[in-house]
Amino acid sequence: MRTSERPYNGYLLKFLQMSQSDHTTSEQIEEIAATIYSPSDHPIRKNEIDDDARKIVYRLQRAGFKAYVVGGGVRDLVLGKTPKDFDISTDATPREIKSLFRNCRIIGRRFKLAHLYFAHGKNIEVSTFRDTVEPPEPTEGEQTAAPVASDNIYGTEATDAFRRDLTINGLFLDVSTMEILDYVGGMQDLKDGIVRVIGDPATRFGEDPVRMLRVVRHSARNGFRINNGCWDAILANSNLITQSSQVRVFDEFKKDFTSGHLLTILHLLGETGLLEYILPELLENNGRLLSAESDFSQCLERIDDLVAEDEAPSTTVILTIIAMFIAGDSVWLADLAERLPEASDLSERLASCFTRLVVPKKERERIQLLLGLWSRVRSVAPKALKVNSYKRSSLLPDLISLLEVTCLSKEDAQRIALLKPLLHEAGDHGHDGHHHHGARHRPQRNHR
Repeated sequence: MRTSERPYNGYLLKFLQMSQSDHTTSEQIEEIAATIYSPSDHPIRKNEIDDDARKIVYRLQRAGFKAYVVGGGVRDLVLGKTPKDFDISTDATPREIKSLFRNCRIIGRRFKLAHLYFAHGKNIEVSTFRDTVEPPEPTEGEQTAAPVASDNIYGTEATDAFRRDLTINGLFLDVSTMEILDYVGGMQDLKDGIVRVIGDPATRFGEDPVRMLRVVRHSARNGFRINNGCWDAILANSNLITQSSQVRVFDEFKKDFTSGHLLTILHLLGETGLLEYILPELLENNGRLLSAESDFSQCLERIDDLVAEDEAPSTTVILTIIAMFIAGDSVWLADLAERLPEASDLSERLASCFTRLVVPKKERERIQLLLGLWSRVRSVAPKALKVNSYKRSSLLPDLISLLEVTCLSKEDAQRIALLKPLLHEAGDHGHDGHHHHGARHRPQRNHR
């Protein structure tokens, strides 16, 4: 491990001093020296990096540009995990990137990004180093008063690292030398198991409140401790999440559904005060739904188990489970199985769910239809189940997944076994499958 040739070798002390300022300049950032970790200082090996990502970096470097694998991909590799994505940052502008790659498309209204497309729907994002801290990219339909030109000010590796959200996401990997450049202390935080915001937490959360959700997510996913200053800033600013585009909040929250740590994330959201502004229904009655003994918590644990087995339920299934417990007003599945099919006001009950979370209308409709199918299937004995009546339902994969997560008895397992063969026939009719799996069931619990 060494420090690059810059005026300040004590980069972390300098960085922490600057973090307290609301107005850190590019010139100040440029004074920070990167700590460079050689291949012997970290566990990443070249064969763990996506082949296409490596080729992109090599081509950019051959053309005279700097290029690195950055962000979450580097973080996950250091932690021994398999990254979902490999993002690349470079000093080449989007137009220069496009001139080098025929499979490139430039996207983004404010800050332009290059997407390189490959077979089977795969794409790799290549961004140009940004200068200082900028507001987040707006989602579809979100308005911004900032002029487009002001967002396309490019920077260096140092400024690009500093404008990222968390220290553990601010690492740069040079795949040619296999050296990691660290301007923000991310490697030490990975070693210590700490989630720390880059810069002053309150300021960064004010710029983009969604960052608070990301702090919680990375803490839960990795079992990391949230830095004290960051934790205090979330407690003090949790209400700011209501100022974000609620479409962005929903899209960000959805990522947690298949994180494999949904139950832990919900508990952390509750402790930080964020859950009050996302799913306040889960906090009612002293948060009994999130208690360890509730069937709701058991279902969330089952979802997390399925994610770990690479058999994640869909967003619709997970939202349906949340809605059914809220609408059914019970912590026990057995109660819901009795109450919901008989509820003449089911539509009204479901409409009262998600008072803060902006669930799209079409998703709400699917939730109601899926819950109706679930009630219908469970209302008849397995031997009397007319399975062919479900053959052409576009919700068949979700129905089976919902039955598995909420499986109460051997009879439920039998229903799953009867419906599961229809998936192949449904596939022939063009229904899009999720990950589906063999029938499993939990032993019936004595709730009373």
